Amino acid sequence: MFNLNFQLIASGTALGTMFFSSTIFITLVIARYATIANLIRDSRALIENKSITFRRNQEYFFQIANYEKRLELLKQTLYLSLYCGVSLCISYLSILMNFELLGVYTFALHLILILLALFTLVYELAVSFEALNEHLDIMNSWKDKFKAE
Repeated sequence: MFNLNFQLIASGTALGTMFFSSTIFITLVIARYATIANLIRDSRALIENKSITFRRNQEYFFQIANYEKRLELLKQTLYLSLYCGVSLCISYLSILMNFELLGVYTFALHLILILLALFTLVYELAVSFEALNEHLDIMNSWKDKFKAE
């Protein structure tokens, strides 16, 4: 059914490249997660201190829904990328122990997981762009206010 190329994986180049790309990807996702966590905490503080107000309830509900969606997507991306790293380590260990078939299958699992993680990250970025467009629309609505002064 599948033609598994053990030599390609066992050569070390594929494993080594994917190991570093996976760790960089995990670091990127953690940085995005830390950024949104900080953004949520700052937004909460601004709302509690009444430093920020919303013109309509819909703006507030949009922000909350956006934060929830982004946080859930980043959580999924982080879990997928961490499981991806685990499967890559299992693949490497399997190859070292001469369990070739297990090594190839876990490497294939690694590739599938990283692909899924990339899709969820792209979706999270799209949700983030949606929020930024909403902010730009609000800022564009203020243009007339500043022109009048």
